[in-house]
Amino acid sequence: MHILGLIAAVMGALGMVLWRLHTAAEAAKGLGESAQDLTSWWRRWRWLKKANADPLTLVDDPRVAAVAMMVAVAQSDGAVTEREHAEIRRQITAKFETKGKNAEEMMTYARWLVRDVRDLGEGLRKLTPVMRKLGAEQHRELVEMLGAVAAAASPVGSIEAEAIERLARALRGQ
Repeated sequence: MHILGLIAAVMGALGMVLWRLHTAAEAAKGLGESAQDLTSWWRRWRWLKKANADPLTLVDDPRVAAVAMMVAVAQSDGAVTEREHAEIRRQITAKFETKGKNAEEMMTYARWLVRDVRDLGEGLRKLTPVMRKLGAEQHRELVEMLGAVAAAASPVGSIEAEAIERLARALRGQ
């Protein structure tokens, strides 16, 4: 009889150990899921931060920033006219040595970037940090390109002239 009691005690102890191992495994699994949730939360937060950011602040290519500035100047007085569109295309072709499809893609992307720009000065200000990477000669060329686009459809308006002048001062560091 004592052998049966011993077997029952060993079985009980074994069951208790197995139950404790199962509980520990469940706790470890929960801890792993918590770590995964934290990683997923961090990834979601970074994505939302980028998704909710102003696209103008995400531009890092000076050529794209320059084309976006030209489009912003062209649309500051309403819709982009055919003459302004042609002038922007001419500037892209001449200064960036980009032709055909690539020039149109740059213009399309730039139009998307500045689609919500209502204040020309603010739009140019947001793109200025990208342009600071360039030298004084390229800054001068940028101001000339913006002036040419502004003058393409009609005489340069006071809003465009002031915004371009503010940009020129900002690029000079004044």
